[in-house]
Amino acid sequence: MGHLDARTLLIAEIPVLLLVGGLILAAALLGRRDRTLGWTGVSLLLVGLGFLLGVDAPGSAWQQSVTRFGALLILAHACIWTGVRAFSGKPVRWLWIAVGPLAWCAACQWPGFVLSGVARVITYGLLVLAYTGATLWELGVEPRGKTRLAVLPFGILLLHGLLTFMRMLVTILLGPEPGRLRFDFPMAVFEGMLFFIGVAFAILMMVGARAERRYRHAALHDALTGLANRRALFEQGGDLLRDVLAQRRPLVLLMCDLDRFKRINDEHGHETGDRVLAAFAGVLRRAVRTGDLCARIGGEEFVVLAPNMDAEGALGLAERIRDQLRQCECRVCEPLSASIGIVCAPQDGDDLGILLARADQAMYRAKDAGRDCARLWAGSAEDATLAAVARGGGRCASQHPVDA
Repeated sequence: MGHLDARTLLIAEIPVLLLVGGLILAAALLGRRDRTLGWTGVSLLLVGLGFLLGVDAPGSAWQQSVTRFGALLILAHACIWTGVRAFSGKPVRWLWIAVGPLAWCAACQWPGFVLSGVARVITYGLLVLAYTGATLWELGVEPRGKTRLAVLPFGILLLHGLLTFMRMLVTILLGPEPGRLRFDFPMAVFEGMLFFIGVAFAILMMVGARAERRYRHAALHDALTGLANRRALFEQGGDLLRDVLAQRRPLVLLMCDLDRFKRINDEHGHETGDRVLAAFAGVLRRAVRTGDLCARIGGEEFVVLAPNMDAEGALGLAERIRDQLRQCECRVCEPLSASIGIVCAPQDGDDLGILLARADQAMYRAKDAGRDCARLWAGSAEDATLAAVARGGGRCASQHPVDA
């Protein structure tokens, strides 16, 4: 590689960099205008332009060529750093983007700097390491950077930083080289092209994986409340039900319906109704345990799946939901309330569809009983009596009637 003509190598790499950079930038502009892809595409275009302007020029043009070449490549590193920051939703730091290229341009004005291979390599390496280290920090140290998506670009950046440091070390040990270009210049150019293309595709994979994750989240969650939707309930809830049944553990399902919700919409408008739904979703999140599944399955109907919980625990959970809903700050003309139907697996069924149907029946019994109460579905009058006795009878049984 050291015997390869630098001009030939630069000319061969220019169309590759410009083509890949243009495609990534077009993907950023034609899609969702992703800032991460935009900065990544710009970085490749800058490298291609830098290679184009960095072709060896005769006479006095040599200093301008070195200045432009180094400044554009350092700016490209700054764009990679900015693109990774954009991936985490952080703002652009224009001053820090400009510091590196401006420092290089200022150094190139010093007499003898351009013709000193050691000074050029050390200065360029320090600026590149600064931006590479900052990018590694964004990927590996910041909390939002600790993800499997960052492993590949992190590795590429780390390797690039190590190679840059090794080139600086070799330059210091070997000292000045005759001629304008050092013997390792073609190798450094080739490594630079591989680095920028490699890190660009790694970032492209990060953006694609994040988009896929967002689409899946949108497909499985209710847009208004952020809870799981009906599809997620049957996918995740079905798996949860099969797991607990296979391990012979109990599970309860609560069907919750906001009382008089249609009147809220009619009298106060759908915007108020949306606020009420969002507030009820917040109540459910606070009331349930970690590992319980909450879902909005349509309109004002919500479902809670709670593994490792029996009927008594379900009635206690229903009370917490109703108490917190009454205390909710999102009030309209009166305190909010909900009617709740409860079923227990496996005694009330081992199929999610059957459990939902029976919980729905129990919830309508709660509506018929005057709303703002919970009803436990039971398969027979004898089961209902046993359930009431198990809860202690008296005051507790009157608060939580059991429907046969």
